[in-house]
Amino acid sequence: MVIPSTRKGHAGSRDHFANSHHHGDEPQEEYYFERSAILFDSIFKYYAAGQLHRPLDVCPQEFSAELAYWKINDGLMSNCCWRGYNMSASLEELVAPKEKKIELHDRSLRSRIHQFCEGDGSLLSTLFTFGSITFVLISVIGLVLGSIHEFQVAIYKKGGKSERIQNWTMVENDSVIWEPHPVFGYVETICIIWFTVEFIVRLAVTPNRFQFLVGIMNIVDMIAIIPFYLELGLALFGIDVASLSDIKGALLVVRVLRVLRVVRILKLGRYSSGMRTFALTLKSSARQLGMMGMVLSTGVVFFSTLLYFVEKDEKDTPFTSIPAAFWWAIVTMTTVGYGDYVPVTVPGKLIASGAIISGVLVLALPITIIVDNFMKVSGKFETVWIFKNEALAEYVFCIK
Repeated sequence: MVIPSTRKGHAGSRDHFANSHHHGDEPQEEYYFERSAILFDSIFKYYAAGQLHRPLDVCPQEFSAELAYWKINDGLMSNCCWRGYNMSASLEELVAPKEKKIELHDRSLRSRIHQFCEGDGSLLSTLFTFGSITFVLISVIGLVLGSIHEFQVAIYKKGGKSERIQNWTMVENDSVIWEPHPVFGYVETICIIWFTVEFIVRLAVTPNRFQFLVGIMNIVDMIAIIPFYLELGLALFGIDVASLSDIKGALLVVRVLRVLRVVRILKLGRYSSGMRTFALTLKSSARQLGMMGMVLSTGVVFFSTLLYFVEKDEKDTPFTSIPAAFWWAIVTMTTVGYGDYVPVTVPGKLIASGAIISGVLVLALPITIIVDNFMKVSGKFETVWIFKNEALAEYVFCIK
């Protein structure tokens, strides 16, 4: 099989290989390849059968260099070997859409700022990343401390307005709510300013703004800052957020806005290799997790139904319906066992024993697969991280 676009398919290369091995003064009717036998075996099989496979005991980068030597496109590799070979994608690309790659010769100011924000290995870029992590931690710590009663102040609601009071015992308790100390509000404002500037700069210098906006980590960044500006917008229109609890349904909206603040801790995933490794492990184990969830759901419905019909006639039974027994089945099959709901009859206890044993089996079976995926992902991430750092170092060197 002759493929003209490859080195072996080129007529001049064939003549070179054919005449490179002589016995005496006359050339022999044979080819001589001074290449690795392990690597060339796959190349030879490709020319013979038309299918390209990678040996499992060969480094993907080494095999890529061998393909480059023979001028064979790695996209021709069979599907069974492509997944393990394709290690060039970083973990950021696996949890977000691929962005347009910046060539090394692109030295524009925009590309430099983009590399700076993504971490180009320079001192200033490292300090920028450290500053982002610091603001995330400060914001989360402020959110946590603001929920402690000792760090809260009393707010007196009067109509549609609310005001801070010093002696809250002088007013009715129903009109007093507790809010974090204003210091936490100032800290949050400073953190939000940093998050906003960082997001705008990233958006301005990214090669593809649409892919940037639909990226998971960038969506997390938006969710982290949107609640603050929604509350600020309500304040500008004269609506006091603290007094919205008197309006039906408005309290839920306020709580949702405040709960969304905790999403900021997910911003650490941009800078934490451990969190990205964990996210990629879940992504690569999606099939096993889906299987476990399906079997677990089936078991919950099955054992809840059995327990309901066995226990429903008992006095003061908590299993008043099949959905009411779902909670018991979930905590039992996941081996948590809170003990708030327990069967009292002998058949109910036998059913509970079956649920416990089934839950252990359901949870144990996918664990080995998930652990194996974690080891693979961890090893791939370390390799990708090394090559990424080398590429960034080369990029900085080219700019200088």
